[in-house]
Amino acid sequence: MGTVDALLVKRVSRGSRGIQRDFREVHGEMIEQYKGYEIKVYWSSIEKGYIFCVFSKDGEGIMESVPYFYEENAWMGARETVDRYIEVKERGLDRWTI
Repeated sequence: MGTVDALLVKRVSRGSRGIQRDFREVHGEMIEQYKGYEIKVYWSSIEKGYIFCVFSKDGEGIMESVPYFYEENAWMGARETVDRYIEVKERGLDRWTI
């Protein structure tokens, strides 16, 4: 019988400017549910920066970012991306740009 690796999940509260947010850390990726979308932020040794990925409610990948020097900037960029994506979808447009 094979062994099943346990999934490392750690709940982390982080916040700036006095705002506490609840994140999950899974294998070095910080994960947050934001307005029904999943955001993952992780450090890329290749890119030498923090990268965010946004996934739809169905788990479909929507976007992967360019590297950010600071983790907090990556989170802000990810949330802005989700907000913009929702706005474009509400207008009924098929394509969107950032």
